[in-house]
Order: sequence, then C-alpha cells, then structure tokens
Amino acid sequence: MISQKEKLRAAYTPGLKITIELGGLNDKAPTIVVGGDFTKNLIVKEPIVHHADRSLWAEYLYPGNEATVRYIHEGIASGYKTEVIRMISSPDRLLFLKSPKRIESYNLRRHKRISCFMEAKLGFGGEKAVAVLEDLSTSGCCVSYIQDQKFPAPEIGDKLKLFCPYFTENGTTFIPCKVQRCTQDSRKTILGMTFEKPSPEILIKIQDYVTTILYHS
Repeated sequence: MISQKEKLRAAYTPGLKITIELGGLNDKAPTIVVGGDFTKNLIVKEPIVHHADRSLWAEYLYPGNEATVRYIHEGIASGYKTEVIRMISSPDRLLFLKSPKRIESYNLRRHKRISCFMEAKLGFGGEKAVAVLEDLSTSGCCVSYIQDQKFPAPEIGDKLKLFCPYFTENGTTFIPCKVQRCTQDSRKTILGMTFEKPSPEILIKIQDYVTTILYHS
C-alpha cells in the first residue's frame, strides 16, 4: 500500500507528464511538472493547447478555479482535485496550483480491464474486418468481429493491426497487437490481444482514457 506521503512525492516529480482539466471547461490538456513546495503549491508549465483555444483556456485559469490533475507514474494511475493559485508569464509561463490534500491511485499493472464498446477494425493478411473493442487496459484489449471468408482466421501468436478512431486519428495509424487468446462460435470470433509497442502518442491516449474511467468508477 502506497502512503499519501509517497504519492505526494511522486506527484512533484520534475518532468512528470500530467493532464489537467479546469472547472467549467469541458476539455483537458497535457503539461509537465516543474516542482513546488509540498505544503504550499505545485508548479507546472503552461498547459499545452491549440493556438485557437488559448484565449478560452486563459479565461478559466483564474485564482480559485477548481482543477483536476491526472497522471501515470511507474505504472500507477493517480489523480487529485486542486485549485488554481495563479498563472505567471515571466520569466517563464508557469501555472501554480494548490498542493493536493489527497491523491487517489490505481495500479494499472494489476487492475482488470475496463469494459467498453468502441467501433474498430482489424487488419490481418492484407484484409480488414469491422470489429468491436469490448474491453481495454493499458497493455491489451479484447476485440470481437463477425467471421468473413475473406478475412483470414488468426491464431495465437499472430500479429494484427488494430484501427480504432478513438485512439488512431486517421486510417493509416494503428495499434500493433499480438493474439494471446482466440475463441469462436458459428459466426463470431473473440480475440484477447496484447499491445506490441504502440506509438507514444497512441499509448498516452489509451492511458488517459483508462485512467479517466478508473478515476470516476
């Protein structure tokens, strides 16, 4: 069991990548921890948002506004509520947050996969099949699809490409997977797969999604 003191120390790790969500703003943005004082404040870099959204975000970076911070440190997904103290622009653009009172954590390496229902496609042997992503973790997933004579029947150990609009923004990027389990009936095939070194950008999206679901469950 990790103590609150250890969680707090991890939350102040310089260079730690976090996502921040501001009260009243239905959006979240990534940023990086700079440091701070355990008893007073946490200092992070200005949240990274699209140029067109900067003015909107600036409206919600006012002192006292609520903020939710989430991150993953050494396989542990954590999150906490805090408040904005102030935003400074000199000598660097930095955001000061109140020191968190309590940090909630979930061990992603041990936690069961979360249930979901997402549209997806599988690529194998030069063919594609429409599929459904049924559950998900940061290390793998379960996918089902209706059997098609054109789509080759995968076996344990085979490597497939998983296309999911939620995590892969266009039709060319994919999540490389390896089949660990395969069951089928007269019409449907279910695959249990592990991820095979997905790109950092895709992995961050998966981690953020899983962390958000666990944080609110």
